[in-house]
Amino acid sequence: MITVFLTLLISGELFAGTATILLYHRFGDDRYPTTSVSMEKFESQMKYLKEEGYRVIRLSELVELLKKGEKIPEKTVVITIDDGYRSTYRAYRVLRKFNFPFTVFLYMEAVGRYPDFLTMEELEELKNSGLVEFENHSYSHKPFGLIKSTGEFLKDLHKSEKRFQELFGVKPRFYALPFGYYNKEILEILRERGYEAVFTQDPGNVDHTTDLYRIPRQAIVGSWSEMNNFKKKLNREVLPIETFVPGWGFLEKNPPEKIGAVIKNSGVYSHCRIYITELGWKIAKREDSLIFRDGLPELKRRWDRVGVKCRNNNTSKWAESFWLIIK
Repeated sequence: MITVFLTLLISGELFAGTATILLYHRFGDDRYPTTSVSMEKFESQMKYLKEEGYRVIRLSELVELLKKGEKIPEKTVVITIDDGYRSTYRAYRVLRKFNFPFTVFLYMEAVGRYPDFLTMEELEELKNSGLVEFENHSYSHKPFGLIKSTGEFLKDLHKSEKRFQELFGVKPRFYALPFGYYNKEILEILRERGYEAVFTQDPGNVDHTTDLYRIPRQAIVGSWSEMNNFKKKLNREVLPIETFVPGWGFLEKNPPEKIGAVIKNSGVYSHCRIYITELGWKIAKREDSLIFRDGLPELKRRWDRVGVKCRNNNTSKWAESFWLIIK
């Protein structure tokens, strides 16, 4: 019994429990098929969550669990919507029917001002509904994470916080990075400014090991809005990473000698693959706990999302972790 307990403790299975943070942008907007989900699919997804007993909680509730390192209840889901497009109101009508709370990360320059965004009246209705949390998604929605200089980001952050305070009378607690781009410098600025959590667009689910300043979300767009893929995202585990190779953020050398990660409890995992945006998926090499690809060409894109995916031999589920590298 003691041996079993120690094995579970070392592997982290005593603290097992993952949450899926769903990320949406537009709803029923055929003008933007790569960032929109049809209303029919969206309602089917929400119906699936309800019928299958998923526990849809507020983002703030999940962050509290992560801050305390507490176990996440089974089948936990959080719903987030970025930008605050006008079609968010369509989603609200569906979510209200299911009594599901959700968070909208607001493009602060645009909401209440630009035609394609939530109006002041709609913002007020959502605020008073008891279902919605509003948070910060920048003022101008520029790709600050790809820029080494932080001056423009600091100015934008100040403007976004000022307007947020004017609209809601409080400071934002959370920040969703425009386009999901990040680097170490801007994450440190957000930490110093008192943000409790920062959200990316890296795919992946969340558990007690998740970095509060680099929280992944599962984007439900394009083919990933199909029900079979939606279910896959709900069923992913978190791959425990000890070291990123090379580290996330700006690359010091291109091409890097290797891209991959040192994973914890590596004996539990098999069938590992590595994804690089411009190169796609490939079966990974292994050296003890290091899962990697080498012999890489010079990377041409301004940024690449890197992912490692392995099969957990104990649960037969896929576990994954993604991060961003910038050239």
